[in-house]
Amino acid sequence: MTPSTVPSAPLGLEEARSLRAAGQWRVLAERGAQLSADALGAEPELAYAVAAAYRHTGRGERALALARTAEAAARARGDGRLAAEAVNLAGNCLFEAGRPEEAAACFEGMLEYASAAGDEEFNARAANNLGVLANVAGVRDRALAWYGRALAAYQRLGSQRGLAETHHNLGISYRHLGFVREADAHYRRAIELAEGAGAEHVAALAETGRALLAVRAGDGALGQALAERAGERFAAAGDPVGQAEALRVHAAAARVQGRDDEAETSLAQVLAAAREHGNALLLADTQRDRGLLLRDLGRGDEARAALLESAEQYEMIGAAAEAGAVRMLAEGADTEV
Repeated sequence: MTPSTVPSAPLGLEEARSLRAAGQWRVLAERGAQLSADALGAEPELAYAVAAAYRHTGRGERALALARTAEAAARARGDGRLAAEAVNLAGNCLFEAGRPEEAAACFEGMLEYASAAGDEEFNARAANNLGVLANVAGVRDRALAWYGRALAAYQRLGSQRGLAETHHNLGISYRHLGFVREADAHYRRAIELAEGAGAEHVAALAETGRALLAVRAGDGALGQALAERAGERFAAAGDPVGQAEALRVHAAAARVQGRDDEAETSLAQVLAAAREHGNALLLADTQRDRGLLLRDLGRGDEARAALLESAEQYEMIGAAAEAGAVRMLAEGADTEV
């Protein structure tokens, strides 16, 4: 047997920890997929690491199922902290699949664990996640309150990555409130902290946010450049959903620069990715963008179908205000040009 044909050893816990710490999600997912269900069920931390890799590489259903396996195995072993990690992961998968009430139950369970265990990290993470749910639901003041709680906890912990994630979330909330300068300041701070912590994925998220701000300000060239750089970061991290979101913003930048054909092609690719990975928010945002583009191109029936699906997806994730606004657009899609 030649060296090239010698099979590699099965993924073990130490290798999984190393790959997870390095953010090598694609490799971790591929290696983990070679393990049997029994092997994963026997080692909850290994199951959790592979589940996290599945989520980061756009395999939400598999991530959710394995996160639940990891939670059950951790509880059986008496490892409350690892069980809480798995609950957090399951909550994120549920939110991305358009199941916000189940996600909220997960994050509230995390808060209960954090309070009982005096665990600042889980207090911060649960607060961040509940802030995201509140922001999507349009309850901005509650979202800001949750993010303030997360910031305070992460500051006590000295967690650069946690602070970066929270500043990114604050950027989104302030963008929705129309406070552009504040949003951009939070995105910039998120990028600075993320780069210092080696958290490329978080930096890419914040850079995508800055790209969207530039596009909405009418600077298509800057928006395109930022979206391209964010897409490269997501690609390096092995995150196809992040790449798709960056491409969605790239399409918006193309529209600002009068390249509607390019925008339509890009949005078709994003739509395919959103369906493939079952990401409800990305699907809602993309069909809204496609619907508006198709309406402006005079293709009313196609525009209405896209906008109605967008509204359905927004309703599914609890974004009632966005759903109502998109439904109004759909009603006039055949007449507006």
